[in-house]
Amino acid sequence: MILNHTKQTLIATHVEIATTAHARRIGLLKHERLEPGHALAIPVRVWMPFMAIHTFGMRFPIDVLFLDKNTQVIRSCTMPPNRIAGAWGARMVVETAVGTIEQSRTQRGDAIEFQVNPL
Repeated sequence: MILNHTKQTLIATHVEIATTAHARRIGLLKHERLEPGHALAIPVRVWMPFMAIHTFGMRFPIDVLFLDKNTQVIRSCTMPPNRIAGAWGARMVVETAVGTIEQSRTQRGDAIEFQVNPL
């Protein structure tokens, strides 16, 4: 689960984490759409000071949060297909359904919290 701790709003209840190079390369490319409440979290490789993503080949727009090492939002945007976005200092990217940024009122500086639900 991903929460906007600052605003006490929900960002996603179903979260996948792209932990392998293959998962980072594929991302959401094989999806037909991203349902509200779903997200893909992509951690940066340790040695990279910059994080960038693209939506080339995707069939739908997404909301994107770039997070720093303290999981604070340093950039947020809505990306249509066939675009590139990045942020210096980003340590993780969260890709969510369009409308999530507005619905959760997430903005630059907000603290984002990841919670793991026990099985």
